[in-house]
Amino acid sequence: MLLFLLLCLLTAGFFIEIFQKHILRVKDPDIHELWAELESEEWFQELNDIPETKKWIELDKQNGLLKDPYYVRKIIDQNGHREGYIRYILDKTK
Repeated sequence: MLLFLLLCLLTAGFFIEIFQKHILRVKDPDIHELWAELESEEWFQELNDIPETKKWIELDKQNGLLKDPYYVRKIIDQNGHREGYIRYILDKTK
């Protein structure tokens, strides 16, 4: 019974994703444009000026939090996410 419900949810999610991408033409945001917008932020420039944090930021762009376009958008738009990311990077450099 639970397996059937799981399969139904997965199938519904699959069809919703197909509907969004092919019928509504919803596209994922371009990560390079978001990185450019993030790099223009003053707080990010200050964080990027520190050599230790710059290394971690580059690693995050390759395999970490900054690889996800939705998370990058949240960092840019929402103060709480921004402060959390700053704290995360500063803790990594300690």
